[in-house]
Amino acid sequence: MANVLLAHPNVADGGALSGGSWQVALNNLMDRRLSRVARSTTAAKADTQFVLDLGQSRLVSVIAVVRHNLSTAAKWRLKMANDPSFASPVYDNAVLVPPDGSASLQMDFVAASYLLWDPDWQLAWPTLFPPSALEWEDDNFWTGSITEEARREYPSLLLVVLPKPTAGRYIKVEVDDEANPDGYVEFGRVFVGRAWQPQYNAKWGASLGWETDTTVQRALSGTPYFDRKSGRRVTRFELGFLSRDEALGGVFELQRQAGVDREVLLIWDKDDAINLLRQSYLGRLRQLNPITRAFVGNHSNPFEIEELT
Repeated sequence: MANVLLAHPNVADGGALSGGSWQVALNNLMDRRLSRVARSTTAAKADTQFVLDLGQSRLVSVIAVVRHNLSTAAKWRLKMANDPSFASPVYDNAVLVPPDGSASLQMDFVAASYLLWDPDWQLAWPTLFPPSALEWEDDNFWTGSITEEARREYPSLLLVVLPKPTAGRYIKVEVDDEANPDGYVEFGRVFVGRAWQPQYNAKWGASLGWETDTTVQRALSGTPYFDRKSGRRVTRFELGFLSRDEALGGVFELQRQAGVDREVLLIWDKDDAINLLRQSYLGRLRQLNPITRAFVGNHSNPFEIEELT
């Protein structure tokens, strides 16, 4: 299990977007309102790609595309480079599949640019259910992914956690979803930033749950009527074993910069592939809790992070 990751600030907003063909503006990816989507003119590969120029080389830990309509058959690829041609990328999330069918390897162009295997793109909807959670008759029994029907209401996220902070200026996102039933691809937000990770993970007792603003009214007969609203995730946890440097250089600075109004990307456990999408989301600090000097040489701080919807 990997320790929790908190990413802030989002440096994508200082960059410039280009590429693809969009019937609803690509620059909507820089609007915090997730309902202001960027929508491609068609679902063709050439129309659904885009490039983000950060303006200068920046050290990046995580990259995310928040809220999309990609189908369960969709694949995607992300590259980062310091040249706009992407001839020598510093990162590529494609997976290499050796010709002999052995275990796939994470592509690292810096160390393994000589490899000649064709890269395979990442699934937009990876495995979300273990076999024990499904019945033999379920449509998604063999893939473990969600069904095409369910994905329309499921929290969607394209997420890359780089193996280590990597400096790059240009980021390219490509999508292979030409059979998308909507006939187009849309995205809500792009997030690029550094992530802070404590040396010791959150204490036991952390929680993840749903909150909703759905209201209920009852008729005189007692029949309930609902005004349904989409739910949002809320994660509560405490970092109880912080060093002074982590407490002041990490938590204190995160609170100062993010406040309760700015975006924080939460990645609970990057090594939990099945639950990565469930436990990771773009949110905000709901409140700024004071740092406590718990005992000699140790600090603690509770977090409450609310999903942005």
